[in-house]
Amino acid sequence: MTLNTSGYQRSFRHTMAGAALGAGVLFSQQPASAVELVYGSWSPAVEYINSKAMPKLAKEVEAETKGAIKWKIIPGGQLVNAKTTFDNVKNKVMAAGLAIPTYAPNLLPATASLIYSNVVFGDHTVAASGAAVETMLLNCPQCLAEFRKQNAVALSGWTTSPYRLTCRTPVATLADLKGKRVRVTGNGNTNLIKMLGAVPVGANLVEAVGLLQRGGIDCTFGVDYWLKAFGYADFAKYITEYDLGLTGPAIGLYLNRAVWTSFTREQKLMHMRKAAYMSGGLAIGQFIIDNEANLQFVIKNKGVKLVKPTNPAEFDAVVAKFDVEQQKINLAAAKRFRVQGGEKVIVAYRKNIEKWKGFEKEIGRDIQKYADILWREVYSKVDPDKL
Repeated sequence: MTLNTSGYQRSFRHTMAGAALGAGVLFSQQPASAVELVYGSWSPAVEYINSKAMPKLAKEVEAETKGAIKWKIIPGGQLVNAKTTFDNVKNKVMAAGLAIPTYAPNLLPATASLIYSNVVFGDHTVAASGAAVETMLLNCPQCLAEFRKQNAVALSGWTTSPYRLTCRTPVATLADLKGKRVRVTGNGNTNLIKMLGAVPVGANLVEAVGLLQRGGIDCTFGVDYWLKAFGYADFAKYITEYDLGLTGPAIGLYLNRAVWTSFTREQKLMHMRKAAYMSGGLAIGQFIIDNEANLQFVIKNKGVKLVKPTNPAEFDAVVAKFDVEQQKINLAAAKRFRVQGGEKVIVAYRKNIEKWKGFEKEIGRDIQKYADILWREVYSKVDPDKL
């Protein structure tokens, strides 16, 4: 297998000199036929993508290319933070990273507003994840265009499990929540938090730790997995036992375009297959299986308590109202960034969710089964040379 690295090697590495790039990234000296690609992640080293998903991908890619392509993972914000990921991939400081579209809605307005900000209610992580990837890659030409503009290629994707409120004091009613400062990102979740009577505070997952510790926020809005992974459970002990929708896609393999075009077609297809498995690993492995395990851990070891809503119907009413209004809100957000044709993308996403609900029982918690169906339904229909 031959790697076409001529253009990439000139920009990304000086093998003999071991030269530093941008923020000081060093590429190890490799044989002339090999290239080492840096994956920079802002999330902690213990996070699923850094400890399981990317190491698996890296090991398999190196084996299948007989050492021609090696991935080096630099986690924990050593190289980038959640917001600088986009520019660092664009400007060739690193080959790829973990990208959350709502952290840069001005750069990826179609993906952020038309897909990610559509809150999906119900416990449908598998269906929403598959639908989000399908919509992004097959039904959103606006998304593909903005990736190209950012000199990037987006391969993998997944949604979270349903979000819940985790607060420093118990929240059992809307009155308890009123005026509380809640960490949130994304147009959709921000407007939902406002409708619930709380005050949204824009912060990424890492920033939320310090805000909780200093009392800068009262609650986080997210999944149970993060209570252990990011240490939220040290400062917020009360989970309101009411699901408030899920969002995505997070893009786990957000690649520099020069890297992508340097691959042979066979190597592109190989990375697409790995991206399909990564998507399943994060959707099922992290946001279902590990999400449940982390919840039990923080209950047992951190004193976290579940708080049942006194009157769930009052939460139901807000959710029902929001679900009716969110399409209009998200279309308006997209149009502020001059994104046209957003209605078709939103309709496609909702249609795809219903289709993927039909696969949920077949998939269960089988990551390989999910990856196989994702390949069949999405990746096999994508021309890697036209991404």
